[in-house]
Amino acid sequence: QVRDPVMQHAVGNVIVQDLTPVWVYSAPMEGIELCIALGEVKHLVGARLSRAHQVGDVLILRTYGPSASLALDPGGKAFHQTELRPPAPPSPTPFCQLLRRLCGQPLVAMQQAGFDRVLRLRFPEADLVLDLRPRQGEVFLLWRTGRVDALRGSAPRDVDFDSPGDPLEGIGPQLRRAAEAAGTTPERFAQVLLQTEPRGYLYETERGPVASFFQRDELGEPDVTTATYWQALDPLLEQQLAGATAQSVRERLRRAIRRRQRALTALEQGRAEAEQWPALKSKADLILTRLSDIPHGVSEVEVEGFDGTPAHLTMDATRPPTAYAQALYRRAGKLRRRLEHLPKRRASLQRECSKLEELLATLAQRPHLAPYLEASLIALGEQEPHRQHSKRRQTQTPPSQAREVHVEGFTVRVGRSARENDALVRRARGDDLWLHARGVPGAHVLVSSKGQPVPTEVLHRAAELAAWHSQARGERTVQVSYTEGRYLRKPKGAAPGAVVLLRENVVHVPGDRGP
Repeated sequence: QVRDPVMQHAVGNVIVQDLTPVWVYSAPMEGIELCIALGEVKHLVGARLSRAHQVGDVLILRTYGPSASLALDPGGKAFHQTELRPPAPPSPTPFCQLLRRLCGQPLVAMQQAGFDRVLRLRFPEADLVLDLRPRQGEVFLLWRTGRVDALRGSAPRDVDFDSPGDPLEGIGPQLRRAAEAAGTTPERFAQVLLQTEPRGYLYETERGPVASFFQRDELGEPDVTTATYWQALDPLLEQQLAGATAQSVRERLRRAIRRRQRALTALEQGRAEAEQWPALKSKADLILTRLSDIPHGVSEVEVEGFDGTPAHLTMDATRPPTAYAQALYRRAGKLRRRLEHLPKRRASLQRECSKLEELLATLAQRPHLAPYLEASLIALGEQEPHRQHSKRRQTQTPPSQAREVHVEGFTVRVGRSARENDALVRRARGDDLWLHARGVPGAHVLVSSKGQPVPTEVLHRAAELAAWHSQARGERTVQVSYTEGRYLRKPKGAAPGAVVLLRENVVHVPGDRGP
């Protein structure tokens, strides 16, 4: 294992709470960009469809022979190969169920309608058409029988897949601005782009991230450079996938806040009743003191009070006076205890409200953290809906696998949710390396060592992934904790993703070096 005394910083037991990121396309893909993305997946013609998932509006198609994945995103107006493996919803949508009828069939052809923003994936039984021209985008299943199914229920628009098209049609607003910045005409620019060897460039702009298959000088230096276009598009898709989850978590947080606000209102309303416990006790005392003056079966009676003046008492005609007095004592005791615990309960509800509002504010700024807020929600008593399902149903939907990357022969796994992070902790061997951004929500990262010393270069790359997949993403320097698997402990009853570190080392890495 890595033994760098400069990087070691021993600390006592440290509780590390779980939570991780995932980045919206700042602009829809234009015709030429779709052409390039389609060219990167031409090798998948002939592959068979093995699985189809729908996460929000995004369709993920997995193939075998060769093994790969395609992302069709009508909402984000994008199409490309992807290495993302988002957790599949518990049950498929009706459109996804129809799409799964094509599983096992070969992908016969992939075509673009000239340079228009329409793609067609051909299978023996149906064509899957991605139309990015409508405002929200649409996906159609055109069956050989003549039946048409649509993701959003709209009707197909006319398109000519046999036309070669004009490259100028593939130049939209973004690429026209790039052509203007390059000092050339859109027509000439289109020809140059089609002759360019595509790579991946990811830029951070004021309007959001921009992915390109060619270097955009007008955007400055790229923040990330990749070997392929689709690898630059994947971080943008990641945020798109997180959008639906973020909305769901946001609604859960708002409901939780409203419940606690109602509870606080009820506490204040109950305070006036609880403050009456001395009067109830005094009434019970008077009943027992004047027991001989109170006949059975009356609902009202007037007796001499403790101060010598007449006192009017309401009674329970169905109970003997003694039993009614004992019931008043019990009620007074409950109200007294309620009043004593009321400040503690109010403070607890106020703390929970503050925590939930803090989570809501964090989610508004960093929606990519949505899949990793489960631990905090469970700690606050906000269970996930799927936890109410039967054990049999739970066994049918195991957690998805963590993302894998390979660094100099070592397998590095990055968790993408609280459940995946828990799974990484369970599978960690004694000599594996576990990493997590220090002091902030983030992913668990596990380096499988297989009994071999982990080189410093591999440690630093794994630490960069832990920093990138955390709330500290983009910061100049991020502290990343790491330790061997033998020094990890999962406390009994702890929230998903919570672990105890018996030993901790710390390494400092940049927070802007993503996948």
